[in-house]
Amino acid sequence: MPDKRPTDNMELAVDLPQEEEFALANMMPYTYYNFWFLPKYQQEYADKYLLFDGIPDEELKVFEDTFKKLIKISLWNTQGTQFLSKNPPHTGRVKELVKMFPNAKFIYLMRNPYTVFESTRSFFTNTIQPLKLEDISNEEIEKNILSIYAKLYHKYEADKQYIPERNLIEVKFEDFEADALAMTENIYQKLSIPGFEEAREAIEKYVGGKKGYKKNKYKYDDRTVQLVQDNWDFALKQWDYSL
Repeated sequence: MPDKRPTDNMELAVDLPQEEEFALANMMPYTYYNFWFLPKYQQEYADKYLLFDGIPDEELKVFEDTFKKLIKISLWNTQGTQFLSKNPPHTGRVKELVKMFPNAKFIYLMRNPYTVFESTRSFFTNTIQPLKLEDISNEEIEKNILSIYAKLYHKYEADKQYIPERNLIEVKFEDFEADALAMTENIYQKLSIPGFEEAREAIEKYVGGKKGYKKNKYKYDDRTVQLVQDNWDFALKQWDYSL
């Protein structure tokens, strides 16, 4: 495998943290990430396996059992005691996750919608090419991105009420980017997670090691700006983002 992600030059290795959705996709058939192979079904996969809208009870049970198994395997392999997930599809599963893990703590990361659209479009358009088993136009990919983002946004807003107040923190990506160490300490404090002082040195070392990384820079053409404003205006307003 390459040592960098082709879309944004982030480090890539089998022993680095990654979205567990990829592992779940290898462990069960009921996963949103099947759209990489069958992109024409992306909306259907999103409704059933991101939002759990209309998912049969037996398929939901498979998800629950498989996810718990993945967590147990991960903790056993790392001799860990707490599972940390960074998995965007969980945005639409808050209600189910709280039911499964009543004391789970949630970090909701907000990011400039203009950047999200450009980044997602670039990632999906490039990455899907060697994986897809059926053709899909770039226009259809755009339409799916715009629609599914909106569904996830509204599902999270509707379901975050189920998270106990002290178990949720909402963070702007740009604030985290500006001072990752301070924001990490704030997250520890807000969510009452012990061990920050013991971990401080390792976190500082990790953050310092990433200072040379240069993320992708995007230029938003007029069409992109209009698409985001027409479809994601609710996020722009609530989170106070502008060009």
